[in-house]
Amino acid sequence: MSDLEQPAVADGDAARQTMQALRAASQAILTHATMGTATHAQLVRSPANTRKQPRDLCELKALVRAHGILQNLVCYAEQRDGVPTGLLAVAAGDGRWQVVGQLIAEGDLPEDYQLPYLLVGEDEAVLVSLAENLGRAPMHAADIFDAMRALAAQGRSVADIALAFGVSELTVRQRLKLANVALRLFDLYRRDRASYEQMAALAVSDDHAAQLAAWDSLSDWERQPQRLRRLLTQHCVALGQDRVARYVGLKAYQQAGGLVTRDLFSTQEQGYIDDVALLDRLAQERLERLAVRLRKEGWRWIDVRCRVDAAELAAYGRVRTEALTPNGEQAARLAQLQARAGQLRDQLDASADGGDDHGAALRELAAVELEQGQLRAALQRPDRADIALAGALVTVDDKGKACVLRGLIRPQNKPQMAAGAAADGKPKQRARGPHTARLTAALTGQRTLALRAELVRQPEVALRVLAHHLLRQVFYAERGGRVVQLDVKPPQLPPEAEDGAAWTCWQAQRAALAALLPEDGGSTGLMAWLAAQPRTTIDDCIAFCTACTIDGVQQGERTPAAVTELARTVGLDMRKWWQPTAQTYFAHVPKAHLLAVVAQATSPAQAVPLERMSKQAAAEAAARALADSGWLPPVLGGPMADGTAAGAETDVEVDD
Repeated sequence: MSDLEQPAVADGDAARQTMQALRAASQAILTHATMGTATHAQLVRSPANTRKQPRDLCELKALVRAHGILQNLVCYAEQRDGVPTGLLAVAAGDGRWQVVGQLIAEGDLPEDYQLPYLLVGEDEAVLVSLAENLGRAPMHAADIFDAMRALAAQGRSVADIALAFGVSELTVRQRLKLANVALRLFDLYRRDRASYEQMAALAVSDDHAAQLAAWDSLSDWERQPQRLRRLLTQHCVALGQDRVARYVGLKAYQQAGGLVTRDLFSTQEQGYIDDVALLDRLAQERLERLAVRLRKEGWRWIDVRCRVDAAELAAYGRVRTEALTPNGEQAARLAQLQARAGQLRDQLDASADGGDDHGAALRELAAVELEQGQLRAALQRPDRADIALAGALVTVDDKGKACVLRGLIRPQNKPQMAAGAAADGKPKQRARGPHTARLTAALTGQRTLALRAELVRQPEVALRVLAHHLLRQVFYAERGGRVVQLDVKPPQLPPEAEDGAAWTCWQAQRAALAALLPEDGGSTGLMAWLAAQPRTTIDDCIAFCTACTIDGVQQGERTPAAVTELARTVGLDMRKWWQPTAQTYFAHVPKAHLLAVVAQATSPAQAVPLERMSKQAAAEAAARALADSGWLPPVLGGPMADGTAAGAETDVEVDD
């Protein structure tokens, strides 16, 4: 047991001893106390009541209305200036006395309603009140849900249960639904090892086996309510979240005979579409009408597909274009636009935000940039050989709108396109890796943060890195000008990198150092502070500031040698700082790459079921499969999906 835990234990022992003493004292009082009944008018509040904090009495009022007073009050004979008033002061049970008064005023109870009380001496009232209130603990919500279920099992209606508990009928239905969750999961909720939100997500299905399967298929940190709900509604699509559902519209779907499932925790705008086949058929019919007009444009082929994931779309080629040389008039106009755009940007940089002039400059700059884009587009000519293979894809975009993608090359026609490029003598292009430039920047941003955090932890290594940087400038390159040539310019990290263990550690390190620094950041004040610090503090400052200059963010797949050398120097292990999840990795790579990674990191057998899943479901399944594998993408030091070393390249011809 830790030292921190011992005082808590001691406090708990003291509290138990206090409670035991109170119970013993109150029990001694009760041996000579007498029972009786009195009307509400014969009772008054007592200053001896130890519960002073106001509380919500709605539920208590509903219980008294339904069942009457089930527990006696504790009272003593009131005296003023030593003379009995004939009234009884309520030392314990003030809430019950209040709600009886409210129910009498509302006509739910008669004025002569008898309240049971226990009569004690005035000098004993505080002790009895404390003994009654101190040991009372609120019921766990799970116990309340169980009680409602027991009443329902006895034949009580939802309306009766709602009246008894003082809640709405919808609340009763919700709680009965929660109480019907699989027993093992409900016991976790009772023991505070599962949340109300998780129970509400599980209650979307009445199938206990499915509930248990969804819960057990996720690790502790993955059991967010939305993920549990998604697993239990895989056969459905969610209103408001599915692009095809937004495109078709709820009204059109229901008019076609489609059913919508709404659980008790959904709003009117939420729910699940049961008949996905009907939904897709309605979308396909609407898109087909749009494709009729496209056929007049003369494309070689037109495909209509309401659902196309990112991996399938990435498999298509794009018609290449070649830049035409502008004629004299076009070249002059482009030069004019370029010069005017530069003037407007300088004007905007020099002026403060707001004002008519600022707004006019912004509008003019937008118009200039639009004309520039139109002129450059006019100077692009599509490749004739590619146009002969090209077609258009009609689908639904992320916003739920009809989308036409023109100038695509079908995957099976890409070899013909590559052969035509080779025949024209065009240079071969390196094959693109599975990572987009944005994903690579996010991954290497995480690596940059991890390098910084490791460098702060190792001041002696930071000094070597700093010395390395300075020596290269002093001895291996000519520099002149200012006295000190070392500038700290922290690179701009992509927003996706500002999340995770490395970012949290970096922010903590920054806060810890900032707390040590003096308020006076001027040269004199800071130098005086540094002169008074031990060497270890100076080392920490140098380490952190040196780490601030680290920039390993890149958009290409190949890792620069300098980054590799620094990672080796600090002993960087990215497995401590980052792991692939659906959100941070698998949703952003082609499905074929996702399957290859799972097969390589686990086994080919585990990758087989993912082939039949949607992209999102496969991404989540891949993240679960690799949760404890320690796998890293090549750009972070892991192997390629085909087993080759990180940084290897192939010379496969692809579209430009």
